[in-house]
Amino acid sequence: MIVLMAGGSIAAYLRFNTNQQIVNDARQLIAELSKARSSAATLQYPLGCTGLTGINVRSTVIDSNLVGLESTTLCGSGNVIGSPIQILKTSLFDVVFDITFLPGSGYLSTGADQTIVIKDINNPTVTKMVTVGTYSDIYEN
Repeated sequence: MIVLMAGGSIAAYLRFNTNQQIVNDARQLIAELSKARSSAATLQYPLGCTGLTGINVRSTVIDSNLVGLESTTLCGSGNVIGSPIQILKTSLFDVVFDITFLPGSGYLSTGADQTIVIKDINNPTVTKMVTVGTYSDIYEN
């Protein structure tokens, strides 16, 4: 009886731990997307960039896994491409995505909400969605 209870407790803990790890990855993604949106909305751009036309964020492969982000500042004088950074630690992006925030407003260039799905590396049935709203919020579903 004790062995059964211990086994159930361990399984529940492992599920909880997996869920918390994917939630942490989703929060990190939200933070990076919010930073890009804020930079576009407040017209923050690097030196040498004249006439901001947007900030683009897209998923990228790092070490053979779709776990990174690459941010590009779209300028009238030429684009400034940032270094790819690994965002996801225990999960992967489900598909490649490409989002552009418009200058002055931070609105999405597509005019429609975009949903990004991340899935656990070891258990692809465990997923989390992050929605980038057209006009405002970026949130976890």
